[in-house]
Amino acid sequence: MIRILADTHGDAERINAAIGGAGQLLDVARGFNADDADIDCLIVGCRRQCPREMLELLREIERKMPWVPVILVTDRGRSVARLPDRMRVFALVRFADLQTQLQPRIETARRTAALWHLAEAVRRSTLPPALRRALVRSLRQAGSRPFRNVAELANAVRCAPVTLFQQFRQAAAEPATLNRLLGALVILRAHQLRDLGLGWKAVGARLGFHRSTLNRKARTWPGCTLTELERIGADQLVAAFATEYVGPLLR
Repeated sequence: MIRILADTHGDAERINAAIGGAGQLLDVARGFNADDADIDCLIVGCRRQCPREMLELLREIERKMPWVPVILVTDRGRSVARLPDRMRVFALVRFADLQTQLQPRIETARRTAALWHLAEAVRRSTLPPALRRALVRSLRQAGSRPFRNVAELANAVRCAPVTLFQQFRQAAAEPATLNRLLGALVILRAHQLRDLGLGWKAVGARLGFHRSTLNRKARTWPGCTLTELERIGADQLVAAFATEYVGPLLR
């Protein structure tokens, strides 16, 4: 569900119109309750200093649902500073660019939210603590800069790589490996960046891999070239990742 929160009703309606009326407006006066909790993307419209009631509602959403991506629609970049300090802004869109930029940002945000939901499912699972901690960290970080390999992940969670290798092998179905899972997360992020308009060379530079390495990873999963990868829908790719890599771990 896409929720919209703006400092004026007119801007909220304008934002909703830009996405074909697919969003639902949050009522600041009513506050945040269980009926509003079905959020996979929050759009915040803010042209000026946010009213106190709106800031309080944003803080509550951040506290209760920190995985929800926030898209800020504004006139000036400095409006980012007017949101709660802890709230991370996923993307920035100008009011002047609503018609062309908002929908692509929403699609990208939804993919990121899907990984956070998978991370929450892993966190609540009965997997061994070290593996559970590592998988949650890798899924959450995949929306920015995925881990390059198991050694880097193990260092981040202060665990021996051999421990993660062994625990993953015991929990997962063949032929999945932890290295392959991390490589798949790299491909998900690469696909996301390509959708945002970056060329493959720029995508590789952002992720720390040469294009040839990305192409090799794509041939491993999902089993195609980078050119073919561009033709796969984002939802289809995330669903395949969840089915092949996360689902078997949670059974």
